[in-house]
Amino acid sequence: MSEVAWQIDEETEYRPAKGSHPLAYRKYGQRKVVVSGEAAMFSAQISQGKYKMGLNQREAHQNIQLLLNIAPWLAEE
Repeated sequence: MSEVAWQIDEETEYRPAKGSHPLAYRKYGQRKVVVSGEAAMFSAQISQGKYKMGLNQREAHQNIQLLLNIAPWLAEE
């Protein structure tokens, strides 16, 4: 929970992510909605020339499959 991105030290507050829901989806009337609380999740970024985030991050390889699952669900009527 850093105040400034990438500025993390021993004083930075830590909160476990267990139980959090970074993504939600549902039907809303005749439409469908997907809301993501993670800004980098569906992007491919490299910060400061070396930090891979989003779709570039090896540990988040499942994000591509998630996108492949979400897109057709949103498109179907």
